[in-house]
Amino acid sequence: MSGKGSQTRIYIFVLILNIVFPVLGYTFTSFSEETQSYEISLDPDALMAAGINLIDAESHNLTYMADWVEYELLNVTIRARFFSTFLIPPGLAFQKQSPIGKAFNSWGFPYWLSVKSVMTNKWYDPLENVTIVDDWNSEYNWSRFIIEGGHHAFVTPYDTDGNITKAVFTDGHLNVTIAKSFEADDTTFNFWSFLGWYSSLIIGDQSWGLPSIFSWFIRILAAISIFAIVMLTKDLIRL
Repeated sequence: MSGKGSQTRIYIFVLILNIVFPVLGYTFTSFSEETQSYEISLDPDALMAAGINLIDAESHNLTYMADWVEYELLNVTIRARFFSTFLIPPGLAFQKQSPIGKAFNSWGFPYWLSVKSVMTNKWYDPLENVTIVDDWNSEYNWSRFIIEGGHHAFVTPYDTDGNITKAVFTDGHLNVTIAKSFEADDTTFNFWSFLGWYSSLIIGDQSWGLPSIFSWFIRILAAISIFAIVMLTKDLIRL
């Protein structure tokens, strides 16, 4: 009987350790991280005037019918392309790696991301050329959208003349910035947001800035947790 009790205590200890360790690991690897410095094509004064506080961002030039361009952000890899096909009208498309692609560092079975217009609150998939032009904000010199999942997408002309219509329909050259911002609402605890963050950390769907080797270590701990749950359940049924 004492042997079973010892095994039960071991299983419970393993479960508690594996539940707490990912959170502690993320905390300790992010504790000393200072605000990142990055070079983007957006005007800092315009961002400040719009009340947007970025915590990570990347800017890349996209050429019509060129290949996909990847954005490596804090918690996710997103890629964008300026193209069209027989079934897809000309515009910008965004994809996120699937859990399988994330695990094997590939783009197999990607997840297509919808985009919401900040001006009209309408969703688009893909983001068509006419919408990019219609949503141009001359005050800030960008067309701004929200990518499914919460990232910002800022579209600006590749050159400096500020003519978005010419950039989209004539030149076929755009500068696209994908960014993550700090929201005031982030200071309020939300159980479902925490659950989504924790589950994505466990399965490796999103790394949240952790080194890749650390993510694999957490996945192994998750597998051990499943085994401990099975063994603990069997012991409790026998009691």
